[in-house]
Amino acid sequence: MEVRSSWETTLTPAAGRSASIPVLVYHRLPASVCELPDSILSPHFTGRGNELQQIDRAFSAWSDDLPARCVIYGMPGVGKTQLALQYASLASKRSQDTYTFWVSAGSVEKLTRDFSRLADLLRLPGGYALDQFTKSTLARAWLEDLSAGKEWLLILDNVTQETARMMLDDILPRRNNRGRLLFTTRTNMIAESCTIPGKSLMLALQPPGNDDAVAMLLAGAEIDRGSTEKASHADLECLVRSVGNLPLAVDQAASYVKGGYESSIKELLNLYRSAKIMEVLMWENDLSCHEEKSVVAMFMPALERISQTAPDALTLLRILSFCDPEHIPISILKQGCGALYQEERSDIPAASAVNELGAVIDLFQSPVRLSKAIQEIQRASFAVHTLEGSERVIRIHDLVQLVLRSKLIAAAAREQWLEIVIRIVCKAFEGVGDRRSPRNWSRCGLRNATLLDASMWAAIYIGECGLYQKAAGMQKQTWERKQAILGEEHPDTLGSMGHLASTYLNQGRWKEAEELTVRVTEIRKRVLGEEHPDTLISMSNLASTYLNQGRWKEAEELEVKVTEIRKRVLGEEHPDTLISMSNLASTYLNQGRWKEAEELVVRVMETMKRVLGEEHPDTLISMGKLASTYLNQGRWKEAEELDVRVTEIRKRVLGEEHPDTLISMSNLASAYGNQGRWKEAEELDVRVTEIRKRVLSEEHPDTLISMSNLASAYWGQGRWKEAEELDVRVTEIRKRVLGEEHPDTLNNMISL
Repeated sequence: MEVRSSWETTLTPAAGRSASIPVLVYHRLPASVCELPDSILSPHFTGRGNELQQIDRAFSAWSDDLPARCVIYGMPGVGKTQLALQYASLASKRSQDTYTFWVSAGSVEKLTRDFSRLADLLRLPGGYALDQFTKSTLARAWLEDLSAGKEWLLILDNVTQETARMMLDDILPRRNNRGRLLFTTRTNMIAESCTIPGKSLMLALQPPGNDDAVAMLLAGAEIDRGSTEKASHADLECLVRSVGNLPLAVDQAASYVKGGYESSIKELLNLYRSAKIMEVLMWENDLSCHEEKSVVAMFMPALERISQTAPDALTLLRILSFCDPEHIPISILKQGCGALYQEERSDIPAASAVNELGAVIDLFQSPVRLSKAIQEIQRASFAVHTLEGSERVIRIHDLVQLVLRSKLIAAAAREQWLEIVIRIVCKAFEGVGDRRSPRNWSRCGLRNATLLDASMWAAIYIGECGLYQKAAGMQKQTWERKQAILGEEHPDTLGSMGHLASTYLNQGRWKEAEELTVRVTEIRKRVLGEEHPDTLISMSNLASTYLNQGRWKEAEELEVKVTEIRKRVLGEEHPDTLISMSNLASTYLNQGRWKEAEELVVRVMETMKRVLGEEHPDTLISMGKLASTYLNQGRWKEAEELDVRVTEIRKRVLGEEHPDTLISMSNLASAYGNQGRWKEAEELDVRVTEIRKRVLSEEHPDTLISMSNLASAYWGQGRWKEAEELDVRVTEIRKRVLGEEHPDTLNNMISL
């Protein structure tokens, strides 16, 4: 990924309005919505009458102005999701006017994806161009809107510590007592964070009693209650007790008895008693060792059978054990394998994994074999294969997945299988097209959620969304793994290093970015040659690190060289050439060469509008730079008009908190300040500063620019004391973070 140098003016302040709730016009709300994942609602649900009544009573007794809240928490496999879905199903049947939604909260990506989809289900204003953040804002506004006149129930399933924080900050509606929120989670700590103390029900879900567990087993195995032919009641009780009455394990036992295995309850019980457990699964809810062993042992007979008789199903399970358990699109795995099939086998990364990767590719290239493998794992109840719209997906319980990964793959081979899955999904990412275009972000998000662990393209997508810290962690993990397997000079390793360096640059970690980029550039020059496209990307990124450190002449020399080579090799209208020209304009801007910068930026902007479209991120960067050249030449109205346009587009396409949007808002504040409109400038700068402190940290260079601009707004209003205090604070941080000789630090010292 090549760094696009975004230009931010540091002359004055930027924005500070509180985010207002959008006013929605409901043209054609659907008559009813009951959006529940029926494919995972068990048809054999039994019992839990007391728990269902507790939830219903808690919601009915709610008297606060806020939406009512209830939380179901307990160990994995105890039936939290099933209980929540059963309650929602009953509530929807009882009152068809109630809008019912289910959102997976197992990760930030899934929570954002599913919650934003509510805007589509409700047919709220918007289209494909709206990003997930904006859709989520619209959905939340609808849930908070009493005038919508609808009661609603929202299930937030499998809440984690990370998603709980995000929900409390950005997702949960804060008004409208016609709404109900039902959470499921694993731990008491997370459950408490989702409640309103003293008002919300916290339901600690335990495994069902013996009678209910036996009823569940009989229903799942399709055994008549009065029949004693297959098993005595004593054997049934013994079996469910031996697996701790855990609903997931009971379902597995029922499936084993019911289909294809020709085993009685007694035979299954004997298999359980003879099973050898090599490790104990550890859960947060303090299960006894006996129960932990029972859960693993319950899976072993079916696993042993598949291992011995169904090699394709075994291969498929190994792949699924590293994918998102809730939603694994078959098309992504097929697309990635298809792309790998076209490559030479010498390009496969780990020599020791060639046979395994070849087996996976062959499996996904054969529709018949793949279909049989899916049927086999369904028959063993390891997964559910469903059709969602036109997309075929596999769902697999997370506890099942942990057992599969532990028992099907030797510890020494797990890294190889993870690398195989990463390779497949990365290949699928390459088919997305322009990953920087918001139009393709939904496809990127789908592929990102498919992986449990880091992958290069997933990290790039996350970085483009402005989540730099998370992207850096993923990229560092991927780089280290590739370096260990492929070596430092392999093209894939160098690519990962370059992406990590770009993210460091976006985080303001310029020295680290420079060190990595220098290494990549030197290796690529030696191995690929100076004019290779990858080498030019490294050289351009190195110029960006110089630029951000105030080393403008070095940056200019390097960017001129890259631009000349790209014009000659790629042509003037190639996107990479345009990026170089745009970055070169940034060096002119920093040196005060306004006319040269303007001429270059105008050429770049006009070409990008024609080639990429006005709303492409690179086009918007060039428009922002042109506004900066106007501002520095005193052409304030022209600068303001352009900044307003860029800000509006970025808010709509990227969302208000995206780093690029914040740059536009900051530059617009500068335009206001230069026209003496200090109050407007202050409001905008306050808003930008608050967001950057929260999202990027106080010491990030962009945050320091906002704080410095806000100080300028105070100076302009004669608020000398506030301005001085803020300038002193910025100067101290810049001395420590950037050094005393950095141009931004020197500017602060001079102003003081």
